[in-house]
Formats: sequence, structure tokens, C-alpha cells
Amino acid sequence: MLCYVTRPDAVVMEVEVDAKANGEDCLHQVCKKLGIIEVDYFGLQFIGNKGENLWLNLRNRISQQMDGLAPYRMKLRVKFFVEPHLILQEQTRRMFYLHIKEDLLAGHLQCSPEQAVALSAVLAQLECGDYNPNTASYRYQDICSKELGPATLESIIEKHKSLEGLSQASGEYQVLQIVSTQENYGVEWHSVRDAEGQKLAIGIGPEGVSICKEDYTPINRITYPIIQMATQSGKNVYLTITKDSGNSLVLLFKVVSTRAASGLYRAITETHAFYRCDTVTSAVMMQYSRDLKGHLASLFLNDNIDVGKKYVFDIKRTSKEAYDHARRALYNAGIVDLAPRTDHSEPSSPLKASESTMNCSSCESLSCQQTKALQEKLRKLKEAMLCVVCCEEEINSAFCPCGHMVCCKSCASKLQICPVCRASVEHVQHVYLPTHRSLLNLTVI
Repeated sequence: MLCYVTRPDAVVMEVEVDAKANGEDCLHQVCKKLGIIEVDYFGLQFIGNKGENLWLNLRNRISQQMDGLAPYRMKLRVKFFVEPHLILQEQTRRMFYLHIKEDLLAGHLQCSPEQAVALSAVLAQLECGDYNPNTASYRYQDICSKELGPATLESIIEKHKSLEGLSQASGEYQVLQIVSTQENYGVEWHSVRDAEGQKLAIGIGPEGVSICKEDYTPINRITYPIIQMATQSGKNVYLTITKDSGNSLVLLFKVVSTRAASGLYRAITETHAFYRCDTVTSAVMMQYSRDLKGHLASLFLNDNIDVGKKYVFDIKRTSKEAYDHARRALYNAGIVDLAPRTDHSEPSSPLKASESTMNCSSCESLSCQQTKALQEKLRKLKEAMLCVVCCEEEINSAFCPCGHMVCCKSCASKLQICPVCRASVEHVQHVYLPTHRSLLNLTVI
């Protein structure tokens, strides 16, 4: 079965899966081609028959969720946004940036004028390079929804000039840093109507539920601690909250279809579990419904059979669990921590220069990251074999009686106390390391 998955940068990927494949099979294939291990942050979206944006349930069959016949068309999207410093992989950060950029230019993220100036300058640097009056173009009006005046333009130009030489990775990280400070960072918006039929926009985010007018003007904000219960019935979603007086209030939200209502209900429950809980409870993870065939089979055969079983939620890990899982997976794959550089300077050494050339956003495997890991290990090995005092000569002496080897002969002869354990040095023993030079002469191709 063929699936066409559109990435945030509008590149369409062809994915071949089994006819009975679950959504998870397709997502994992996409992320594998992109070299992404942090899969928990992503999801696959598709458009329903009434134009609503729906998340593919990763634990259920693709063919049972989407209308029509294969090939199916979906979009790779960030489902759960986390702080930029928690993202471990360059490829993951790239997808976050592309998604954020799309939302910024579509007007889904409201920015202050100061933030819009900074974002416009960084985006100009990433899109047009170093400042050039003939090629520079700015997105201030798209980002801020305000006309670009002469004074604002001058501020953006000055900011753009200060970003000369900024690398692609550092620029993308700066954009994420700026946007992550906004109140509506990571908020998923749903179009609904209230009990009176008024059109509203409901935002489901890390801290709670935002109720806004159709033009995103805030009306009310409901934090998760005061939400008692969320339920769905047909095209309606009910939210039971606790008022200041201690009494309960039920809010009604009407959507265009049953699937859209299910999507809103899922968003509330999954977002709350991901950001606010220590772990995803089995009551959430194992909640399911059955189709007619499965219901009959459960009545006459065994209630524990999987026939016709459709899971309601597909969330498996919370934010902390997703981070820990990704770090363990990277460690097991032999990949070091891929923390971003925030400096504007270009790599100076041949090793760093070779690393920067491997930051491709369309990796088909983890081979480039494994090469980077080997280079990092080689760098650490070279550093470990240098004298800790002068940092120039190689280690060739051991302190007695403690036995620590951290200095060259010249520095060791001048010390009376071991710099590691602070024990008195009775004498210094010269040590011969026959494989030492051959190790330091290793190169990574």
C-alpha cells in the first residue's frame, strides 16, 4: 500500500507499507528515512471529508481511518512541541523549525513587535544569507500583521547585519528559542461552536485550554487542574470544570463531524498526559472501542480478543519519557549528544568543518551521525592523552604510590602532590605506551 507523506518543507515522500499496516508503521518509516529517533514528538495528519484536520491514530490500521483507496495522502507534523534545548537531534530541530515557520507566516502564532523584528531578521539571514540591500527581504508584516514602517525596517536591517556568518543550525535554534517564549507555543487549534452557535477557536496547549473568538481574540483560559472531565458524544465535546465557588460547570463545544469531535477529545486528553503527567496511565493507553464484527466476536468468543479493536488514543509516553527514550536510543546507536551551537562563528578546525558538512536535513540513514560520533570519540581520546597541566605534551608519567597518570614528564617532576587525589608524590615513574601514537594518528573517513 502506497502512502504519500508531505514534510513541513513541502517535500513529498513515498512510503510503501503493508495493506494492514498501522499508522505507526508509516510514521516510523518516514522518520527512519529522515534519520529521526525522536519519533514521539511527531504525528501524521490528514484531511477529513468535511475539510477538518485529523490526526492519524498510530495504533489503528491506516485503511480503516482514511477515506477512499490507496495511495493515501498525509502530512508529517509536529504533534507535541517541546522546549528547543530538549531536542537532541539536528533533524528533529529542523522539522520543528519548518513547522514553526509555516505557522508564523500563516498568522497562527501571534508575536509582539519586538519578537517580530528579531524573527524577521533571523528568517532573512536563513533565507537570503548575509545582509545585502539588493536581495534582503523581510517577513515582518506576515509575522506581526502590522505594516512595516521605516523605523521598524531600520531595526530589522541592523539586526540582520549583526547576524553575519550565522550558521543554518544556529539560526533555526534562535527562531525556536524566540517562539518558545510565546504563550501559544505548542497550541493546537480547533474550530468549534458554543451552545449558542457562536464560532470559536479552541486552543489545546501544554498548560491548558484557551477559548478564543474566531479571530483568536482571547475569551477565557482553562488550566488543566480545574478540568474535572472531558467527554465526547457524537459531534459534541463536553468539558466539566470547577468554578471558583467550588461548583461544577459544563461547557459544550460543537464541531463539524464525529471524527473532529473525537480529535478534539483526543487532543485534550493526550496533551494533558504528555505535558502534565509523570507517565501515561494504562486507563488512557488501553482505552478502545470495537466495530460491529469485533463486538459480536467478543460476545460469543472471548472478550480479550483483538478482532475489531480500535484504540482511542495513541500516546505512549509523556514528555519526560520521550526525552529519556530518545537519549537511550541515541546512546545505544553510538550517537553522542547533538546539542546545538549558539555561537555565530564558523568551525575552524578540520574536524569541526567536516562535522558541519554532515548536517543534511534529508539523511536516508544514521550513517552521518555515526561518523560524527566516531569523530567526537577521537577528539575526546586525543584530549585524554594530553597533560592536564600544560595541555601540550603527551602523558608519559605516573605518580607513585597513587598511580595516577595525568602529566607529562616535565610537569610531573615539578609536582609534590597528585592533582587528582591530592596524595603526596614519593617519586615519578616514566611510562611507555606502545599503542599510544598509533591511536592518535587515526583518521575518520
